[in-house]
Formats: sequence, C-alpha cells, structure tokens
Amino acid sequence: MIRTKLVGYLFIACILSTPLKGQSIDNIPSVTPVINLQHRILDNKLYQISHIGVPLIIVGALTYHKDKAFQNMRNSYIPRFDFHYDDFLQYSPGLVMLGLKSFGVEGRSSWGRMLTSDAFTTGIMAITVNMLKSSIDKERPDKNGHNSFPSGHTATAFMLATMLHKEYGITRSPIYSILGYSLATGTAVSRQLNNKHWFSDVLTGAGIGIISTELGYYLADLIFKKKGIVRTPLRGDSSVESDSYSFFGIQMGYSIGNREVHLPNGIEIEGLGGATASFTGAWFFQSHWGIGGKFSVSQTSPHVVTDRFFKVHPDSETSIGSFEARSISYSNLLGGINYTTRIIPNLYVGGSVLGGIGWISSYKAEIRYKNQEKTVPLIHSTTHPLPNIDLNAFIMHITGKNMGVKLFINYNTGIGKGSYTYYPPEVDRTPTPVTGSNRIILHNFNIGAEIDALFWK
Repeated sequence: MIRTKLVGYLFIACILSTPLKGQSIDNIPSVTPVINLQHRILDNKLYQISHIGVPLIIVGALTYHKDKAFQNMRNSYIPRFDFHYDDFLQYSPGLVMLGLKSFGVEGRSSWGRMLTSDAFTTGIMAITVNMLKSSIDKERPDKNGHNSFPSGHTATAFMLATMLHKEYGITRSPIYSILGYSLATGTAVSRQLNNKHWFSDVLTGAGIGIISTELGYYLADLIFKKKGIVRTPLRGDSSVESDSYSFFGIQMGYSIGNREVHLPNGIEIEGLGGATASFTGAWFFQSHWGIGGKFSVSQTSPHVVTDRFFKVHPDSETSIGSFEARSISYSNLLGGINYTTRIIPNLYVGGSVLGGIGWISSYKAEIRYKNQEKTVPLIHSTTHPLPNIDLNAFIMHITGKNMGVKLFINYNTGIGKGSYTYYPPEVDRTPTPVTGSNRIILHNFNIGAEIDALFWK
C-alpha cells in the first residue's frame, strides 16, 4: 500500500510538472521513510568519500575496451594536436588555492591543518596511481610507453581541484569549485587531445584524485578534530523546485545501434558503436521549464556491407580482397526546451527536445584488390547540412549545491542530401568516376554520463 501511494505521488509530480500544493514532498507521510533513508545515506562518511569518485572509476572500467572509439574521434577531428600546456595546467587549481591562502583569503582550514590534509592526499594519490601504472602496464595511445592507466596528470588536477573545492568552494563561493573542476576537466581533455591517454585513463584518474582528497581530509579531521577550522561550510538548499537555475555540462557517451548510409550502386556503409562528446547548457525560467542548447561531436568506424555490394557486382567478388571505409565524424548544434522535476530530495529526472543542424564529415570507401598492396577509390561522399531533432532523457543526482551528475539516454536523427563520386570497380584500368546525389537519413542512439555545474538564482 505504501509503495502504491509513493508511485502515485511520483507520477503526479512528474506529469503535472508543478510542486505539490499545501505541503512539501518531505512532509508526505508515505514518503518519509524514503527521505529518512536518503538522509542517513547522505550523512554516511563512506558515501561522502566515494559518491563522486567511485562512479567515475566504474565508468572508466566499463569503457576500458571502448577506448579506441574515443581515440578515433580525436583522430577524425584533430589528428595533429600536440600542445603540452597540460603539463602545467594540472597544477593550476592548487596554485589558485595557495595564492588565495598566501594573500590572506581565509578558507576552511588553517595552514597547518590544510598542509596536513594535502600531505595525506598527495601520498594516497601518488601511491595508488603508480601501483596501478606498474601493475596494469597499459600501452599509451601514441605507443610511447606502457604506463597509460590511469592518467597521473588527471589525478593530480582533480586532486587539487577537490582541495580548492573543500577549502574555498564550500566555505566562500561555488565559483571556486567551478573554476577548479573546469581546469581539471581541461587537463583531462588535453591528455586525450595530445594522444597521451585513453578515455578510461582520464576517467579513472579523475576518480582517484577526488577519492584521495576526500580520504586525506578525512584522516586530517580525525587528527585535528575541531582545531584549525577557520570557516564553516556555506548553507544552501539544492532544491530546483524552489529556485530557478542555469547549468553548464559536459557529456561523454557511447553510441549504440547501427548507423547506416545507403549509397547508389549497391554501396551500403554501416557503423556499429562509436564515441560522442557534448557541451550542453540551459537556463530555467521556471522551476521545471527552461531553454537550452547543445553542441556535440561523434564518430563511428564503419565498414562496407559486402553481401549487398556483391549482389549488385557479382563479377567483382573474385578479384576484390577487402574494403576499407574511413571513419565517419558527425557534429551538430542544437537548441530547444529543457524540463526537470524532483522525485526525492537531490534526485531529479527530466529531458529535452532540441532542434538544429548537423554536419557529417566527408567520407571515403576504398577497395584493396587481391595481390595488390595499395587501395583504390570506390566512393567519396560529401553531405550538406542536415536538419536535426534531438530527444534526451536523464536522471540527475545533485552531489552538492553547485554540482550534479547525470546518466542520460539520447536519440538524434537527421535527414538531408549528399553528393558523391563513384569509381566503378575495374582491376585492369583506371575507372571513370561517376557523380550524383543521394538522400541521407541518420539515426543515432547514445548513452552516457554528464557532469553539470549548477548556477542558482
């Protein structure tokens, strides 16, 4: 009976998109046991230490064997990126923290307590990272060493960002937290852009950096008790149902399902899976409704469907050894309506309906004939901008007043036209190219995670 009532309340809250009148959700008798359980979980030290870092490490482990997809996306857009500012950027959150402290801006801790916390933190992080590097022995994407997993640069950056967050973000302004984690995220992204680390490396490194800091501060708290606390945490309500807010987020995900491009002359290019990354944001003009936008890039490694091709070209089956299709890259720019509602404190569901325009990179398919080393062209296709519709659903956990973590599922479709140059398969002479146009229909299903910075009004 209690469970039935609870489901009914949640259903009404989601459908009507308005707060319950006359009482808050915390005061509904049938929901009270759920609220009490959640408060016990949130107050648990183990949860506070692990609730952000552990999910990052788990996602890093789950994507360990999908790393190539994210590297292919990097190689599709910026294959020659080689700027090593990340060697210095990793330390920037720590320099901000020390600079504020040196100029007399009070943070959470006294100098002695802060340095003790930081010493514990650095030791835990360094030992963990180096032990994993030596035991896992994973080759770097640029093949320059076998110490790729996890990323030490990323672990350092997120360790220092979490120090800045605990010293100044919690006690003075969330802007310090946003600055620190933005710099740390920039370090993680740069390690991939520079082809020094895989996607799973930086996710795991970020998780280790955050957990190490939480553990370091926990150990210092056991030693110092209440001594050396200079500023206490700011108070604030994280409820989006009582305040309007804006957010900016970074999505990383993986495409599921097939992507198919049908071309003339029996050529069908099919891609299975791939990586996607997005910058997303929204401003909520009401508690539940807002307007927002998203910029995404994705990549898939396709192949030519040989059965269909040889049905159209049966005479070429004996002479063709293999097909090679280049990676397909896809980007889009979207805007539209966002929705969110609270189901229990700190846990929200919502989604968005966006429209915009997308671009597919030009792509090529080639043939390698038997007893030949070099490939020859089969088709070269370019696509005009595609009108796009994007549907997104998520569940979000607010991990602090100014930070949320989402799990999302996304569907994106685009319809448009393209042009192609086709080279008929002929072994003995150079084929005469044939040009034409074709219709493009794309269906993309994506799942992944998003980290949001929340700005409350």
